[in-house]
Amino acid sequence: MASVNPAGSSAAPRISLYPATAVPLFGGTDRTGVPADGPPGGLLRLGPHGLWLLLRGYYRDRIAWVALLVFAIVLAYGGGAVLFWFHAIYLGEGGPAISPWLHWLLDSTAGFVGLTPALAIIMPLTASLNAAHAGLPASTGRYVLTTGTLFAVITAPGPLLHNALVGRGTWVATQVTRLVGDGRPPSPIHHIPPLVDMAGQVAVGLPTYIALTGLGLLAVRAFGHRTTADRVTQ
Repeated sequence: MASVNPAGSSAAPRISLYPATAVPLFGGTDRTGVPADGPPGGLLRLGPHGLWLLLRGYYRDRIAWVALLVFAIVLAYGGGAVLFWFHAIYLGEGGPAISPWLHWLLDSTAGFVGLTPALAIIMPLTASLNAAHAGLPASTGRYVLTTGTLFAVITAPGPLLHNALVGRGTWVATQVTRLVGDGRPPSPIHHIPPLVDMAGQVAVGLPTYIALTGLGLLAVRAFGHRTTADRVTQ
């Protein structure tokens, strides 16, 4: 379906099968128009080529890239702080002999690197699910809920990957301790069964990541509205 250009636009009509939901969702200005139709057959039948088209359409505007960066930072480092407290302090899973601040920074940076690619796919999918063509009116609350929930679910194996890649005794943790260790004796480790550890990750992650998704959306919308205002005044 061809999209309809805004009044006064000189751009040629854009042919797209996917709604460019990133721009209106984040408060930007879509200069090419927003088609109302969605993926043929729905998202459940979205194949590799359809996913590529969805991603290409979603990230065609700068505001979508800004949103990805903001969401990744907020979820990785804000969520990382909450989950660091839960695993390292509340559950007493321990860590290398470094400052708790450095421990949080190390874990959160690993999460930022590892989870941003997944988030780059989750955001267009949930934005498309949120679009009006799904049979329901577009809802900010539904977008925040689905994005935060999916992100929490994919972090379920996070504690196991953390222990294998950057946990105490790994090469990374040893090098960090050697460089910036503060000499404090390592705290005793309380071993948590893997399934219990993963369940706790999701249980704490769900409210945490949903709330942080809402915060990230507010931040991106503020940027989007400011950018739109700058364009109008130029």
